[in-house]
Amino acid sequence: MVLCPGFQKNGRPCTNILEQKNKFCKLCGWKIDPEIFSKEAISCPNIVLSSEEKCGTWIERDQMFCDQCGWEVNHDFFPSRNGTGTVGPECSSGLQAQIKKLSFKQETKLHQNSFLDSLVTPGDTDEDDLMTFPKSVSISPHSASSASSLPESGREAKGRILFIHNLNEESITTEKLFNLFSLYGRVDIIKLFFKKKNSGLVQMDTEEHAASALGHLDRVVVQNKTLHIQYSRVKSINTDENFKMTADYRKSKLHRGGVTFNYVMTACAPSAVIHMSHLPESIKREDIIDVFSEYGNVLELKIFQSRGCQGALLKFASVEQAVTAIMEMHNFKFPDNTRLMVSFSHHKCLITEG
Repeated sequence: MVLCPGFQKNGRPCTNILEQKNKFCKLCGWKIDPEIFSKEAISCPNIVLSSEEKCGTWIERDQMFCDQCGWEVNHDFFPSRNGTGTVGPECSSGLQAQIKKLSFKQETKLHQNSFLDSLVTPGDTDEDDLMTFPKSVSISPHSASSASSLPESGREAKGRILFIHNLNEESITTEKLFNLFSLYGRVDIIKLFFKKKNSGLVQMDTEEHAASALGHLDRVVVQNKTLHIQYSRVKSINTDENFKMTADYRKSKLHRGGVTFNYVMTACAPSAVIHMSHLPESIKREDIIDVFSEYGNVLELKIFQSRGCQGALLKFASVEQAVTAIMEMHNFKFPDNTRLMVSFSHHKCLITEG
C-alpha cells in the first residue's frame, strides 16, 4: 500500500491510497511518480498539538525529521524489510499499535500541560524565569508558528548542546554556523557530522544561550533549507576527531560580546533588515551595495555615524537573504585588521539617504 505524498487544497496531507495504474491521485491531483512504489515510507503519526490531529505527511525511511511538523522519525514505525517491500498482517497490526501508543502519550501530555497551566496564576512566573524554558523563548516570527507543532520530546530537555539538522551540506561550514549562532550567545564548539554532513552539533556557553538560539533559529530557512533544531542527547562533544569538521571557539576572540555581555536581552529575531558596524570611513555606499548584492536583492541602505564609528542599516527582499549575508559577511576582515560586525536589526524599515 502506497499513500499519496501530495497535499490537498486545505493544506492537509493527502495520504490517499495510490494505484500504480493511475497517472494522477484521484483526491489531490498529484502526478504519480512510478518510483514511489519502490520506496519505503509511512504516513507521519505525530499528533500536531495545534490541531490535535495526526500529521499524515509522507515520510521516507532515510528521513530523520518530518518536513511538515518536525517530528523526529522513529524508524521502528517502518515495517521490517521482507524482500517485497510490503507490510504483512503482523507488521501492520504492530504499526497500528505503535501509532495508538504514540497518540495516547501525546494526548496524556496535553492533559498534563492543561492541568499544570491551571495551577499557575498571572504574576506567578517571573520574567527572568521564562528565559530558562525553551518553549517561552520562541519569539521569532518564523519559529512561533511552528513551536506548537514541534514534538514535545525536542523541547522538554534543557542543555547547552543543540542538534542541528537539514543543513545545506554543499555550502555549510563551521564558520558560517558560528556567525549565525553567535548572535544569541557565546558559542563553545561546533561540529558537523562526517557521514551525515547535513547535520551537526552546536554547544553554547550557557543553557540560556542555547534556549535563545533554539527559539530564534528553529525553522528558519538557511541556504534554501529549513533548519530543524532541538536539544541533543549527547553530554559532550569530542573535539579530537575529524578536526576539519569541528571548531572550538572557547578561546576565540571572534565572539560578539564579552563574558558578561547579556546576549539574551539583546537577541533579535531574524529579519530582512541587518545592522552593520565597524565600517571603514573610506567605504562608499556603492561598495556596500555591490558586495551585499551577492547575497540577495538590496532594497534600502542607510549609512550613519554612531560613537565615532560608521555603521549602516541594510534591507533585503527576504529574511533568508539577510541570514545568508550574516553567515557570509560577519567577521569579514578589512585591510586595517578591523572586523565587520553584522547582525539582525530591530528596525523593520529605514529611510535611505538621498
